[in-house]
Amino acid sequence: MNEDYDSVQWDVYAAPQETPPHYERSSPHLNFTHNSPHGFYSDEFEPSTTDSPQDTATVPEAQPMSVRVEDPQKRHEGASSYVAYLLITATSVQTFSSPQPRPVRRRFLDFLWLHDTLTLEFPASIIPPLPDKHRLKYVKGDRFSEEFIERRRLGLQWFIDRIARHPYLQKSQCTRVFLESADFKTDKLVQLKRVPKMTSVLDTLSDTLLNAFAKVKKPDERFVDMRENVDKLQDNLNTIEKLYSRISKRQHELVKNYSSFSTCIQGLSMLEKDAAQPLQQLAKSIDTYTDSIDTMSKKEEMLFLNAVHELLAYCQATKDVLHERDQKQVDFEELSSYLQRAVQERERLLYPGRNMGDRSGMNISEFVADKVNEVRGTDPVRLKEERLLRLQSKIKELQDEVARTNDTNNHFSNQMVKEFNIFQGNKSFELKQSLASYADCHIEFCQKVNRELVRIFTVHVYLERGMCVCVCVSLTHYGIIYRVCLYGKTFYQY
Repeated sequence: MNEDYDSVQWDVYAAPQETPPHYERSSPHLNFTHNSPHGFYSDEFEPSTTDSPQDTATVPEAQPMSVRVEDPQKRHEGASSYVAYLLITATSVQTFSSPQPRPVRRRFLDFLWLHDTLTLEFPASIIPPLPDKHRLKYVKGDRFSEEFIERRRLGLQWFIDRIARHPYLQKSQCTRVFLESADFKTDKLVQLKRVPKMTSVLDTLSDTLLNAFAKVKKPDERFVDMRENVDKLQDNLNTIEKLYSRISKRQHELVKNYSSFSTCIQGLSMLEKDAAQPLQQLAKSIDTYTDSIDTMSKKEEMLFLNAVHELLAYCQATKDVLHERDQKQVDFEELSSYLQRAVQERERLLYPGRNMGDRSGMNISEFVADKVNEVRGTDPVRLKEERLLRLQSKIKELQDEVARTNDTNNHFSNQMVKEFNIFQGNKSFELKQSLASYADCHIEFCQKVNRELVRIFTVHVYLERGMCVCVCVSLTHYGIIYRVCLYGKTFYQY
């Protein structure tokens, strides 16, 4: 089946081997035209036949841009209540009115509008996923609780950061309107008129049904490698998630055990009146240490585990765009097959005695139709001419569609190469950022423990015999070491 496409040349190019450009460096301003035929290329970036492979795969550098999502505030009460977030932007992108636009407030539905309009405007781009649109089992509590609002704020921060680092999305007029418009309700309606309209439900459904079981007949190895790369990353992230869940469970058990131990020490202080003050001091120190572990665990879950979840959702968004690219190639291949069969049918009518191959023979419906026409006495010459005219019209229509789908497939494939480079850059940046956050949580914990707890507390217990016994407790992250000393000599250690 694949032999039909051995001579097909996919007009796409390999991705460069270098790592993507750093996002903090600036680049010349790029003026995008959003009314391009394909909906996702500007006139400047639309590939031509004279472009080299390096030109079509080169990703322009994103201009410096930072957006802070902060100060969430609850608006209204009852069923109409919502949370509005303050957005503070600093950028050198020339589509903005100034390098530091006036801060604006946006609710979650406004972020959803930005996501949907960017999806329509850039169908071949990897649009960052929104929080709460995926992995809902990790969102706990009431939607107006502090924990929920902070989780959502962080998710929206990741979403907007990916847009700010994207060389195409950051220059979109939709992004500009979202980040600086003072009359957002009016401006977003005006902006929607410039965004390519979504295909009808009937067209989408028919294409889905047509290609539901169709597969790419001649896979491009570059996109196969991309999918395998994303699959491996997802597997590794899932493994990290499982391991962290075990670590988090152990930390919560430590918090419970230390809390119980502190309670026991306080009870002991009530029995041992002579050592009450040092034992109470020890119990207080253990409580402080327990609170430090609990605080570290919550920060890890908020900053590290949520980052892993966001990366998993980003991987899925990348796979969705890869699947959409495959569908473009399937459209081209299926239409090419239809065209090939129509041409073979025309050749069979023109040259009845010529061998057109095993699949070019008359099908059953044609055979029955010819027999019926023969019984009716229809003129075979006139009938042949009519069939040839219909076939010629069908071939012309199919040729136009094949050329269109080929152009669409090539544009989509070229953009997918660039998008994957952007994804790789974002992935590396976010992995480093999340691991740095994880390390910072432990560093902050250790510094706090060193100041407050990681020292030896000496409890002087004066026994009836007048001997000075030192109970030395060394607190560590993995347990508590007890030493019972008599005049500086260790007699018992646990």
